[in-house]
Amino acid sequence: MDNTQSVSQQNLVNRLNGLLQKYPIILQILRFTAIGVINTALDFLVLNFISKTLNISEGLRLGQVNVISFSLAVIQSYFWNRYWAFSSGQILSLWKNFIRLVLVGALGALAVILVLVGAKVSASPSFYLIILLAFAIFQLAMWIGFGLSKIALPAGNQSKQFIIFLVVSIIGLVINSVLLSLISQRFALVSNPDLNKNLAKILATFVSLVWNFIGYKIFVFKE
Repeated sequence: MDNTQSVSQQNLVNRLNGLLQKYPIILQILRFTAIGVINTALDFLVLNFISKTLNISEGLRLGQVNVISFSLAVIQSYFWNRYWAFSSGQILSLWKNFIRLVLVGALGALAVILVLVGAKVSASPSFYLIILLAFAIFQLAMWIGFGLSKIALPAGNQSKQFIIFLVVSIIGLVINSVLLSLISQRFALVSNPDLNKNLAKILATFVSLVWNFIGYKIFVFKE
């Protein structure tokens, strides 16, 4: 019975591996989603740290602060997407792919949860700064552990690629900042202004992430 179950599990793993190899876009979407979570976390951390320091919680000024936080997340996004999400430089087993997806997604999700908890209790700027420093250390450890800096990428016009990436990302930034400004100012989702600010950010981020994946896949990291 155990041997039969083991064979069935191995067959399932082989089928999933074959599916990922046949349709690489599946793994790209999963990786992009995990990267989107850590980018969102960086965006949220910087946004909350600056906005709490300057006592900003809504409107145009919040949208202006969002430009800074979103821009840092975009720079981070470029390297993660270039070397991991849309790179064919590493062929990994199903379990290694799964573990890496969980690690990246969990780091970002934990950071976002801590931000929301901090927003609920109106935490001080130092709370977000401490999380931001820990977040950066863990992310650097994953980057080194994944061996991403050792991946040899195909030769190409990298400056042109980065310019196109910036154009797509700037459009995403505009979408994100406009939605954040409008939602935070016109819709009181909850009575807590800090929490309302972050809920508005979640909605804006979801829309901009959809645009970014389509833009990156079609115009930037095409193979």
